Amino acid sequence: MPPVSYYYPRSFTILVIIAMGVLILPLASGLINAVHVLQGVVDTQRQFARNSLAVTRDVRQIVESVSQVQRAAGQYHLLQDAEFGPALKMRFDELEDRLAQLDGRLADVPSRATLSALQARSRSLYRQLRPGSFLDSERFHALGPAFDAMHAGARTLLVEADAAVQRELQALEATLQSTRQRLIGLALALIPLTLILAAVFSWMINRPIRQLKAAIQQLGQADLGPLPAINGPQDIVELGREIEWLRQRLQALEEQKQRFLRHVSHELKTPLASLREGVALLGDELAGSLNARQRSIVGIMDDGSRELQKRIEDLIRYGGMVRDAAQPPAAPQALAEALASVLTRQQLALDAHAIGVESQLDAATVFVDRSQLETVLDNLLSNAVKFSPEGGRILVKSAPADGGVAVWVCDQGTGIPRPERNRVFEPFFQGASQPASTIKGSGLGLSIVREAVLAAGGSVEVVDCPPWSTCFRLTWPSPP
Repeated sequence: MPPVSYYYPRSFTILVIIAMGVLILPLASGLINAVHVLQGVVDTQRQFARNSLAVTRDVRQIVESVSQVQRAAGQYHLLQDAEFGPALKMRFDELEDRLAQLDGRLADVPSRATLSALQARSRSLYRQLRPGSFLDSERFHALGPAFDAMHAGARTLLVEADAAVQRELQALEATLQSTRQRLIGLALALIPLTLILAAVFSWMINRPIRQLKAAIQQLGQADLGPLPAINGPQDIVELGREIEWLRQRLQALEEQKQRFLRHVSHELKTPLASLREGVALLGDELAGSLNARQRSIVGIMDDGSRELQKRIEDLIRYGGMVRDAAQPPAAPQALAEALASVLTRQQLALDAHAIGVESQLDAATVFVDRSQLETVLDNLLSNAVKFSPEGGRILVKSAPADGGVAVWVCDQGTGIPRPERNRVFEPFFQGASQPASTIKGSGLGLSIVREAVLAAGGSVEVVDCPPWSTCFRLTWPSPP
């Protein structure tokens, strides 16, 4: 199934900007909507406050105006003084104006009905009291019930107006509560939406970065196989192509290195064989007898030729492991027998440094090729002998592990610094701490160990195993 392709902009920077814009958009829209709703609520509150204050003021002025009209009418008719006529007319006009102003502000039915009745009584009373003719005392006092009705209507209007204000206040509180719930709902809807968008863009941004990281880690692990495809913005894709070019270049260099190792190894093997044959003839005194000094020199030449032969064989073996994917068939191997065979070859070196070897083989059998097992043990023991102090000890132990067998090879040397633990298995790597009394090795021993163990499906690592200073842990899987 072909991989699913996703749309990406040409630039990683544009992708980040788009992500930020998309994430800001719902938040900005929510903020704008909230501001709009709050502005509406504020306008409603302002209008309510203005109307309620105006209605209350007008109703209280009407109550006062009714009293002023009654007082002005008494002055005009009881005193029979025409000078009070304009004041009486002015008081009636003020009452009518205030009633008319209040008519435009009242909205509830009871208040408007009371207001209409009050306006009718005011006009009826004015027709009887208007200036032009004087009423005697008896006729004026006969209008007292009309004035009482006016006062009662004004007080009723005041009560009804207050009730109407309270109802509007309750409606405003209900509107505020509804607005609050609406804004909370909007926030609750925007939060998961923003999180979902953030997760989507985070995945889109991190996906090519993870692919680049995986490609770099693959190269860092010396795996020069095809790299995974990198999808993303054009500049990230271009960077992936550069990494792929680097992989191809490294692969070509690796192939050149392997060819060089093969050629050098084989080119050195023939003259080395002639050199060893000549040293052997000298040692057998076929060219004449040797004195003690000459025999010592021949011994040095023999040791040097053997060391050179071992290094050439390491080169050939390592090149063959890297080049040849086919592995010899595995079979159950007695670990004690393989260890005894290796110790026989290492006995001279062990005796020269007075080094003892302890074995604790709780798992007696390993499923592996015999030659690979001996190669691994031989290189690890050679490394342990090289770094062990005079009179030191080496531990070789085994135990069942999950799905296989674990083997430890430990020594009492100077130890491996943690920064170097992952690099000691690289070919030709030489650690910072090297024994001064030994010949510097080729740096292939631990690389051969890793290739052999990995080829068998196992693993090898440097672990802490007090009181031993250096400890290699190998695992081999159980037979299928």
